[in-house]
Amino acid sequence: MKTGARGGFTLVEVAVSSAIVVIMTLALMEGIVVSAKISHENAELLAADAFAWDTAWKWMNKSYDDIKADLHGQTVKDYDSSADAGMLMTSNDCPELVSSKTGGNPRVVVRVEKCADAQAISRHGKSLEVLRIGVDVEWGPSGDRKCLNGLCGADIANYSHPVTVYKSTIDRGTLE
Repeated sequence: MKTGARGGFTLVEVAVSSAIVVIMTLALMEGIVVSAKISHENAELLAADAFAWDTAWKWMNKSYDDIKADLHGQTVKDYDSSADAGMLMTSNDCPELVSSKTGGNPRVVVRVEKCADAQAISRHGKSLEVLRIGVDVEWGPSGDRKCLNGLCGADIANYSHPVTVYKSTIDRGTLE
């Protein structure tokens, strides 16, 4: 009869390898949870960014004279969806940011500002008046609100992501 080592694994080897497999599985599951959270945050940020640019585009296509007349001589004016029902974001406008998904009603702020240095911008030898139109979107539950760029308020976490367009007296498609 031969004497020697038996084939197979010992109970200690099985226990150690099982522990390693469990630790690796837990790490993988944690990675999946973190990945899903980051993906959700990015989806919200991209939705807010897209809505802000859509809003900026709508304001860009308004008549310069209409926007300027609405300033009533002020150099800066904020238009806020919390005070203006016409600016409210609907679930069709931006489904990712509706209150049922984010836990709070989204808010949109449009700031129209008359640029002080109008002489710096000229076209065809004429100095132009220019309006800067900035848009911010705020979303999320109370206590954990986020916004794109801080126009909504300084006490809210923001991504420092400006959405700004400039509107001059020259309408689209004209040379003057």
